[in-house]
Amino acid sequence: MPELYELAPLAIVIILLGASILYSILSRRRAVKRYLYYSTFDPILANLGFLFQLLGFLLTPAVAYAYYLQEYTGGVAISLSCAILLFLGLLLTLFFEPKMLDLKQSCVLLVLYYISVTFIISLQFLQLGVFEGSFSERFLSSLFEAASAISTTGFTLLKGHILPRSIILARAIAEWNGGVGIIFLLLSSFYPGLSLSSYGKALGIERIGGDYKISFAVVLLIYTFYTIVFSVLLLLLGMSPFEAIHTTLSVYSTTGLTIVNVRMLPLAQRIIIAFMMLISALSFSFHLKILSIILGINWKMLIKRRWKEFLSSILKIKWRSVLTGETKLHILIILIFTIIYYLATHIDPFDSFMHVLSSSASVGLNIIDPKEAGEAGKVVLIIVMLIGASSFSVGGGIRVYRFYILGKTLLKAPQMFASGGEPEIKINDRLVDFSEILMNFLIIFLFVAFSAASALIFCVLGVSFSDALFESVSAISTTGSMLVDLTQAISSIHKFLLIILMLLGRIEILPAFIALSSILISEERS
Repeated sequence: MPELYELAPLAIVIILLGASILYSILSRRRAVKRYLYYSTFDPILANLGFLFQLLGFLLTPAVAYAYYLQEYTGGVAISLSCAILLFLGLLLTLFFEPKMLDLKQSCVLLVLYYISVTFIISLQFLQLGVFEGSFSERFLSSLFEAASAISTTGFTLLKGHILPRSIILARAIAEWNGGVGIIFLLLSSFYPGLSLSSYGKALGIERIGGDYKISFAVVLLIYTFYTIVFSVLLLLLGMSPFEAIHTTLSVYSTTGLTIVNVRMLPLAQRIIIAFMMLISALSFSFHLKILSIILGINWKMLIKRRWKEFLSSILKIKWRSVLTGETKLHILIILIFTIIYYLATHIDPFDSFMHVLSSSASVGLNIIDPKEAGEAGKVVLIIVMLIGASSFSVGGGIRVYRFYILGKTLLKAPQMFASGGEPEIKINDRLVDFSEILMNFLIIFLFVAFSAASALIFCVLGVSFSDALFESVSAISTTGSMLVDLTQAISSIHKFLLIILMLLGRIEILPAFIALSSILISEERS
């Protein structure tokens, strides 16, 4: 029988969950201003509360799973972070009214959310007592583990350590939330004005709907659907239910910290994982077009067995519009670098493809053998990780979209110098502003500069330059591929720098600068 103190967190979570659901229902029926005073931070705090509640709600299955397995230590640890998220979320949504955010407010929300959630999730690992050393050392290691999860990087200091299954599930949920859930919800729901600014265009963000609630629902629906489908496919191919769900959550969130050895899986399961990585790396606009195509098919004719009308509705679809220039370039990059990687390493063609795809999608399955890859293989993967996934996707990195613009700009460079004017570049029938081009160049420069500077610091800490550059790029691109196992014994400076790189990579560097400048300006005005 569990002790009272072990059941108390569960009771608190149930009470807070019920209160959050009840308040959400009641608040929809009446529109009341809930803030005590108004400032630029009010809508930020209101939306932050909503996001806290969402993650708290998503963690409740892990809490239930812990008590079902009688993993009371894990149950207490998960309940602690879950209860804090639900309580803070309820408190913030109670006092502040959610409103649409402008660019600066959105950036502040993005930074504030990832930093605060990292601290809250770290309490799970701190409560478990899985790390050794002084309190400060254990706290920093717990922060590292939480930052790795919420940023979908996949680094871990606990390799070989046996964790409760409920904690493994809770981490996978946090990874899914940090990758698929929150990144897409933030960019689509809370950045409505970005499409009107050069920075928003640089991110490749387009509004999904006129109402952010509609955007929220569409994003959640599409990626929940993908998660369920891939879980079922892996289950049908022989994985246990827990392994299938966890593998899908970790791979589709582009974290890649799986509990299965991907190298040893049957070919059919590896193909599903490869397809999952590719889907997660493609732009959300691709998935949205697929959804619109599915909804555009006349399914009623199929039910009525009127085959001609049904086939006619399929033939009317403009399939070419699905593959944008960026999507074609991304697929081409994967194929070209797979060939280069194979020629450089002579690794099996399919394994070479998996290595490159895992790096391009920022999944980092850690299936790379440093001895097989060699120095040439490392260089190839560093370039692929740095390029990263498509814009507005779960993956990280500089993004293919920016290199697509860079390539088009370079092709126009002779004409630009000859005429002395600004280059006219069209992407998806939209004329790209010169300010947007400069913004993309700046982001590329910042990613490269931060990666190089971090690599030099790692070299000072005793890591070879090639491994240091690989590790820094892997962190800032949120890939999480490791050539050397990270352990609790690495220095505090090493851990702290990786935490910064992982969070910067997930947030992206420029939003962090904009958020910091917004906070500093607000403080000066006050």
